[in-house]
Amino acid sequence: MDHEQSLLDLSTSPYWELPGFQRTFRPGELTVGLSLPIEENAEANPTDSLDNQLRLVQKAQDGGIAAVWVRDIPLRVETFGDVGQVYDPWMYLSYLAARTSIIALGTAAIVVPFQHPLLLAKRAATIDRLSGGRFLMGVATGDRPEEFPAFGMDKGIRAEVFREHVHAYRRATTTSHKPLRWEVAGQGFKMGGSDVVPKPSAREVPLLATGSCQQTLQWRAEHTHGWFMYHKGLDVQRVNVANWNAAVAEWAAREGAEGAAAFKPFAESLWLDLSTNPDEPASGGTFGYRLGRNVLIQLLKSQRSMGIHHVSVNFRTSTRPAEEQIDELIEHVVPALR
Repeated sequence: MDHEQSLLDLSTSPYWELPGFQRTFRPGELTVGLSLPIEENAEANPTDSLDNQLRLVQKAQDGGIAAVWVRDIPLRVETFGDVGQVYDPWMYLSYLAARTSIIALGTAAIVVPFQHPLLLAKRAATIDRLSGGRFLMGVATGDRPEEFPAFGMDKGIRAEVFREHVHAYRRATTTSHKPLRWEVAGQGFKMGGSDVVPKPSAREVPLLATGSCQQTLQWRAEHTHGWFMYHKGLDVQRVNVANWNAAVAEWAAREGAEGAAAFKPFAESLWLDLSTNPDEPASGGTFGYRLGRNVLIQLLKSQRSMGIHHVSVNFRTSTRPAEEQIDELIEHVVPALR
């Protein structure tokens, strides 16, 4: 698609033609991604590890890994035990966009209630432009109770704030010089005689619901372009995929969407600890497994057959060096899924 259109003009190209979406999500296929930070000590020593993280991301890109994902963790919460992501996700992805060429760059996920929707629109479109259409924006409501009072927000209204912010964000990215009004918890907002630029390189930046977003499945199927879910085991995830596909099919029938326009993928985050024994059976199962690569290949093929399109693996709690496991993914796992 043409990425040289004016930064100020709306595009008529659909989001599913963007390079990041096409690299990550394809009907009937499953791709593999990486969750950042890749190494456990990257949180404690982000400056020392940044060059190495970049090197690993570039290796993953060259080896066929489809996407890398960063989390939006506004504050370090002492009682939570997981820093998650030290760097600001927008700036980190800008850094990675300048140093990579084809790997998709995603958020899993931006905490929407803490983002002004007009700034959210500007930042999302900027990353989309700077990366050449490789940005995938996962969104969520946030789940760390201590963060809400720090941002002057009642956690109890996060579902309402999320809906209204997503609505305003999507209007801001898909219209030009149109009045925009929205209301959150009785407070009204309006924009007139002005506009948010740049505009995305396609009609929209791909928008993925991460977790439940405190919304119904039907709302997510209508207002987002895919669902990014935590690993729940094959039996539970099979039900989730079936319910998601049914909700998307209902939306598509109502809107008259067909073909690529009706394709809304299902993605999963999976914690992994790859054993040096390639045939070690899987153990664990809450958020992921310890297992051998041959068992992982069979797991991913099972997930593909049930309709999962992308699995982002997280090595932060694994016992082996992350690079050794990335090498196994590149040499053995990714080729087996082609």
